[in-house]
Amino acid sequence: MLNNPHLRLAIQAASAMAIALSIQHFYHFERSYWSVFTCMILFSQTLGSSVKRSLERVLMTILGGSLATVLYLILPSEQFPLIIILLCSVFFQVCFLQKFYLGSAFCASVFIVFFFALVQTWSVHLLLVRILETLLGASITLVCSFFILPIKTENTLLAKIPLFVDNAQILADQILEALLSPKNQKKQMLKKANDCLVLLSELDQEYAHLGYELGRHHSKSEIKQILIALSHFYHYLSSLVPWLLHLQDRALFLVLKEELRALLDASLQDLNTLNEALAKEETVLFNMEFTSCYQALEEKAQRLEQDPIFSRQAWLDYFAFTYFLKAMDEALRVLTVHTPQR
Repeated sequence: MLNNPHLRLAIQAASAMAIALSIQHFYHFERSYWSVFTCMILFSQTLGSSVKRSLERVLMTILGGSLATVLYLILPSEQFPLIIILLCSVFFQVCFLQKFYLGSAFCASVFIVFFFALVQTWSVHLLLVRILETLLGASITLVCSFFILPIKTENTLLAKIPLFVDNAQILADQILEALLSPKNQKKQMLKKANDCLVLLSELDQEYAHLGYELGRHHSKSEIKQILIALSHFYHYLSSLVPWLLHLQDRALFLVLKEELRALLDASLQDLNTLNEALAKEETVLFNMEFTSCYQALEEKAQRLEQDPIFSRQAWLDYFAFTYFLKAMDEALRVLTVHTPQR
């Protein structure tokens, strides 16, 4: 049960809140609720992302709070300009929340300053108190993230690569079925291609958090090369989807369907090889299955080359499809150069 990252995150957050509330109860710091709220918002899905969010929150509290305080002190005392800045800070805080947390944290600090200025008052003393309380809340968050069931960014990242492999396998099966049948599978293929793209995006986000934690088993450069290879593999695989929508002659593919299936399976096996090597912290060593399958396909295609039943368009489609497969496989096999020996 404790392998569930959501449960572990909940335990971390509850523990941090308990510590923050205990400090508030025993020491009665001024505005101590700020540290409690900081603990609530800084936890993220992995240790690396929690560290990143904590550092950004502290930095933007200092920067945003200081600039907003200076702006508040030089502005006229009327409410209207305060309301305008308050609304603008809320607007940009929400806009930046998903894609640019640094900007969202900055706008949140500006919001706090002008909200308190509007409903009560604001001063340099309150700014210092807020900074100290934010530092306290961020420190509690980091302690709990490190020592209470830590959720390693690297483990989360490596756990998502098999999900990408599974989705790529399903997409490849749909592509092969569409290749051999005129039945329209556009929606299914586009949906699965989008699922793969979402996973790639999540992998890139996790990679961005990787440098914020220690104790990794893989170097950042190694994982970066792997993610680049997966991205290229996806690019060529997904490029087959729009190409299939304009496929004109399936006759040659129907004759070569067994060889094409073996070739596509061999390329996907390289994805599984990559995943297994990462899990075992070993060098990525691909077998020669793809090469032998491609040779078998070429030999059968050569025997059919003189058969007049196949049109010129059928051969053009065949060469285009095999180009995509070769490019997909080469995108993965470049890892034999970049992945260090262990």
